[in-house]
Amino acid sequence: MNEGEVYFALRGDHVFDPDVITQRLGIEPTRVMRKADPRPKITSWELSSGKVVDEVVDVYSMSSNLVSRLAGSSESIKQLVDELNLSAVLQVVLRIAMDDSKSTPAIGFDENTIKFLGKVGASIDVDTYRNDN
Repeated sequence: MNEGEVYFALRGDHVFDPDVITQRLGIEPTRVMRKADPRPKITSWELSSGKVVDEVVDVYSMSSNLVSRLAGSSESIKQLVDELNLSAVLQVVLRIAMDDSKSTPAIGFDENTIKFLGKVGASIDVDTYRNDN
């Protein structure tokens, strides 16, 4: 079975209040992590596309839909990155079935997604795992 998730994160390896991001953007995060000892090692604010399980995993559409929710806040996101010394990342997490009868995920990014990521100074990170289930 294939599984996929795309999320946008603002993160830092220092302590900051993720609620500041929520207030400034007016967008409720999907997840928040707060740096603690011993884990997690970072503080982050994350907005997810949601997980897709045992369906066609299309990173193009997942990332496009996620970015469309954030695009109007690109200037605020860039200001937060600069002011709070954060990094921005579009994170793709894929668990790929080792079953030849399943299609593999479609991985790519449309022009609007790439433009948005450039505006906010974000990187793209793609993690792939074997899903032997």
